[in-house]
Amino acid sequence: MTAFQYKMFAAVAMASCLRAQNPLLALPGNYRLVTENETVRVIHVRYGEHQKLPVHSHSEYPTVYIYLTDSGPVRFSHVEKHAFAIVRPPAMAGTFRVSPGRLETHEVENLGAIPTEFLRVEMKQIPLGFQRSSFRGVKPFDLTKSGVSREFSSPAFRIERVVSAGGRGLEIGDSQSPSLVVALSPSVIGPNIHLKPGEVFWMITRHNTVTGVGGSPAHLLRLLFP
Repeated sequence: MTAFQYKMFAAVAMASCLRAQNPLLALPGNYRLVTENETVRVIHVRYGEHQKLPVHSHSEYPTVYIYLTDSGPVRFSHVEKHAFAIVRPPAMAGTFRVSPGRLETHEVENLGAIPTEFLRVEMKQIPLGFQRSSFRGVKPFDLTKSGVSREFSSPAFRIERVVSAGGRGLEIGDSQSPSLVVALSPSVIGPNIHLKPGEVFWMITRHNTVTGVGGSPAHLLRLLFP
């Protein structure tokens, strides 16, 4: 094999390795890009019941995990110099977790008898390790009462829960900061932005009205960036 042929072989092998570890390419049935801009990348994730996923890697960006469905426990087996495994406890739809970020290469096994779906909201402009530990937002929420509640706050960004109940619109937008809105139920923003559960909307205007669909409450999480 000539030096040129060896370099070509090495390049192809490296590209194949990177493709195998990129979940958007290697596991399109489990990972789907929802949207991306200079601030965030949002990936929809789905693990089937008792499904096992091979080794793949994720970015090291700080990440917010937003759970779209109830789910059972999930095991993450990390492939690193010092390998370890952790089990994510059962999650409830509408809750979330904030991770300070780290490069992850792991296998995944859904230990539950039901599928699990969630969003990975990767923060592309927030420094790695912006806080010391993860934050799990499990505070109870009431979908019968309209209002905006602050669920997480840091100098880098904050998370608000928005509920519009009773069929009436709720005005949000008390900040001029751009924000990412994540729908947890069928919702309408303004006159014509219709969102299904799991869909997102990048909001740059200051005032917007949120309304539910068919008399049901609108339920969203809003991530605001300074």
